[in-house]
Amino acid sequence: MMKEKKSSYFTATWKMLAAVVIGGIAGGVSVVIYELMKKGIDAGIRTINGTIQQYIFPALIIIAVVTVVVGEYSLYRLKNVYKEMKDADEDRFYELDYEEEKWGAWTSGVNLVSQVACIIILSFGYSLKYIESGKSRYFLFACIIFILCYFYDIYLSVRYVKAIQAAHPEKKGDPTSRKFTEQWVESCDEAEKEIIYKSAYKTYIVLNKVIPLLLLLTLIANMFLNTGILAVLVVAVIYLVTGMTYIRSCMVSKAKKLG
Repeated sequence: MMKEKKSSYFTATWKMLAAVVIGGIAGGVSVVIYELMKKGIDAGIRTINGTIQQYIFPALIIIAVVTVVVGEYSLYRLKNVYKEMKDADEDRFYELDYEEEKWGAWTSGVNLVSQVACIIILSFGYSLKYIESGKSRYFLFACIIFILCYFYDIYLSVRYVKAIQAAHPEKKGDPTSRKFTEQWVESCDEAEKEIIYKSAYKTYIVLNKVIPLLLLLTLIANMFLNTGILAVLVVAVIYLVTGMTYIRSCMVSKAKKLG
């Protein structure tokens, strides 16, 4: 047991030292490369930024159209799965159960990707400097498309939940309520809850790996590209909230078992 503890401390120590050495070398090399290519990198960033700013409006239109087409198609396929489930035999039912999960994932996925893509594209022009530059004549229309796309995403989410509830009346919860997630999970059976909890824990593990990397990247970007401290603070707050939420949830669950 003592050997295992010593081995763990030793492993943790050499990993940290290795990370420091590798980080120091990588940082030094990055500084040298950046200094040698500074003008080219700055010009490239300005070119990319300017190019995307020119196409904010058409890009948002494309995102909105793709969102509507894929969203409607996936929801249509999901509803057809529910119709077929009513008269399906046992073997076919298991196949349709997978189809339900697949088209539900498509509906949720297009919703999420649409929102993120819209925010990223709009953010290239979402600054007073750009708006006051006189190059933003279509930016107001871009904002309107952005809002319409978000309205559709919300509408699609509500329709998706309603479609599930129509096929599975035992599923409860108002999708417009703040307590929808709690109501929904409460109405799930034990097998469904297990899937939800396992997926949530896997998400937490992935975030615990990804967020520190993003924090490091934002620090590096701030050093070389002057992106500002706000990006670092936002990622740090997300990291803190994620970890503290998990810790608090564990404590509350333990207290409920004891009480």
